Amino acid sequence: MNMRDPVRSITWALMKAVDHDLDGLDSPLAAKLFGACTSPVMARPKPDQCEVAMFTQAWSSNDLGYRDRGFAQTVETETVVITGPGGDACVYASTQLLYHVRSPNRLFFLDLMSQRMRGKSECAAYEGRDSADLEAVSYEVSSAVAKLCGVAGKLGREEASRVERVIGSLVGRMNEGLSSSDHAIG
Repeated sequence: MNMRDPVRSITWALMKAVDHDLDGLDSPLAAKLFGACTSPVMARPKPDQCEVAMFTQAWSSNDLGYRDRGFAQTVETETVVITGPGGDACVYASTQLLYHVRSPNRLFFLDLMSQRMRGKSECAAYEGRDSADLEAVSYEVSSAVAKLCGVAGKLGREEASRVERVIGSLVGRMNEGLSSSDHAIG
């Protein structure tokens, strides 16, 4: 099924994000205007304070949070990711909010870079600390691999097999380099 309408998707997502879905921002000016308040006065973010990314993605019904109906139908639609000035982010499929991430981690941004966001049931992976292995790898290496995964997901089987062979060769060279440096140290 194809539900693509990029203008509607991005317009709706941005409107919903700034009006409701993103976290509000502490507004000292509003607090001052309203007088002495014990709690901070929150202001809605403005569109020009947000970062917006949009790409096409195929989603399963499970990814979108629907029960499995026994068929393998996927929905191809725009995925819109809006990051607010407070650092939180909202992920939309077409005009539907899938989830709100309060503190996106590196995995979130790597998946965004590869243009393959996780489904609704897996969004908890985007909150909190990343795995120790992911945190140990430099951001440059992680982002290069994420971009490669994004491209590979759009290739045909034969092209993907070529890429896999080249990557396997590069990993082999890296392992050879590690082996020779181990011998040099010992």
